[in-house]
Amino acid sequence: MAGEINKNYLSIDLGAGSGRAIVGCFKDGKIFLEELHRFENRPVKLNGTLYWDFPALFDNVKKGIVSAQRKGYDLRGIGVDTWGVDFGLIDRRGNLVANPVTYRDSRTQGMCDEVCEIVPREEMYRISGIQQMEINTIYQLLSLRKNSDPSLEIADRLLFTPDLVNYFLTGRVANEYTIASTSQLLNAQTKKWENTLFQKLNLPLELMGEIIQPGEVVGSLIDEITEETGAKNAKVFVVGSHDTASAIGAIPEEGGSWAFLSSGTWSLLGVLSENPILSKKALENDFTNEGGVDDKILFMRNITGLWLLQRLMEEWGKDEKLSYEMLLDEAEKTEPFRSIVDSDDPSFSNPLNMRVAIQEYCRKTGQLVPQTRGELTRCVLESLAMKYAVVMRKLADCANRKIDKLHVVGGGGQNRMLNQFIADVLDMEVVTALTEATAIGNIMQQAIADHTVPDWKAGHEIIRNSFDFNTFKPKNHEKWKNALREKKELFY
Repeated sequence: MAGEINKNYLSIDLGAGSGRAIVGCFKDGKIFLEELHRFENRPVKLNGTLYWDFPALFDNVKKGIVSAQRKGYDLRGIGVDTWGVDFGLIDRRGNLVANPVTYRDSRTQGMCDEVCEIVPREEMYRISGIQQMEINTIYQLLSLRKNSDPSLEIADRLLFTPDLVNYFLTGRVANEYTIASTSQLLNAQTKKWENTLFQKLNLPLELMGEIIQPGEVVGSLIDEITEETGAKNAKVFVVGSHDTASAIGAIPEEGGSWAFLSSGTWSLLGVLSENPILSKKALENDFTNEGGVDDKILFMRNITGLWLLQRLMEEWGKDEKLSYEMLLDEAEKTEPFRSIVDSDDPSFSNPLNMRVAIQEYCRKTGQLVPQTRGELTRCVLESLAMKYAVVMRKLADCANRKIDKLHVVGGGGQNRMLNQFIADVLDMEVVTALTEATAIGNIMQQAIADHTVPDWKAGHEIIRNSFDFNTFKPKNHEKWKNALREKKELFY
């Protein structure tokens, strides 16, 4: 296949647990994907601090490029996307000051309260539009300053994780817009660094760089990388470098009456908006406004997603090899609506034993306690569907729009039982297909920047022609509506 296709682009998709290199090829009005390299990305604890192993991460980025060359792909472009908020610091000589610290580190504990004493929560939301979470870049930077960390004295520039990869590929220092928007330091309306936040919190504005938009060219590979990888013709393009921005950008839907659900360990339920929604109601309901591709805003809410089921599978998998399909078959044979949990309850954040945590929650809330694998699986999936329904009502209210269709992207799109439950409880069509939405959005943005595809409208037409979409239609809405009415107090 590689020899027949002229327009090849490489997506480097780095997650907080693993990374992948996926090539996308354009031919006959379609896009074809091939995964070339997959690797782990695990934090390392040193002297009580959790770091990302950036040199190993970057080495795997180069291996991904080499894999494409060995397969015969003449790459026209490379695009990098990652998780949000984390960053690295480089000094005046262009060297990495230290390995980046992961958002999972405890250094930001209590920082939200400290910031609120200086910048009230309502004022912060009016400026940034971002949900207040202690993992955000603003609190990480504040912890460095508060503890007089010497890295701030050495640093010349702050680069978010995808910016850091782009820098070591091309030598260009810049901050991409969608990833910068996760920092809580960007003005949601001007899309520029908010000087007043840096001043009030005594944070180093001079570390922040030029903000570049998806669709631009970062630059060509430096000679060292070209020699190592053999990718002589590849440019590095600016994509939606926050992985969520790339994933949602891939959804081939027009108009404003649909919503998206990025379904994985975490769930992100939201809508696309032309402008940030900064109302008091949006703040009170924990919605966030993050940058998207094609000059859009992702107005959405974070929800703990399939984490509960993933942890259960880990626990059960110690005794035997399990598959999702096996668990779904067992869940289908159990009684519906026996027990429901709120996935965002703190007891599920990282318990020693997820099965016990779920059982304790059900016991405390006066419900039947799930015992079997099927009962626990059904409990998690029904609970997630109900949670989505509760958040969907708030989403429609805050965004002031009618929503009649939901697009599910990510790994959860393969969970047939969950998607049918969502269709039933929402009483709307649920559309799935794009389990590789992040890579698709990344590659499509490169093709648009390279003028292989004229714009996102044409890109969405290519995506529609390239994948088989599944539609789940509601079947048992009345039963779900009654069940949710009985359990709704769990979610408020």
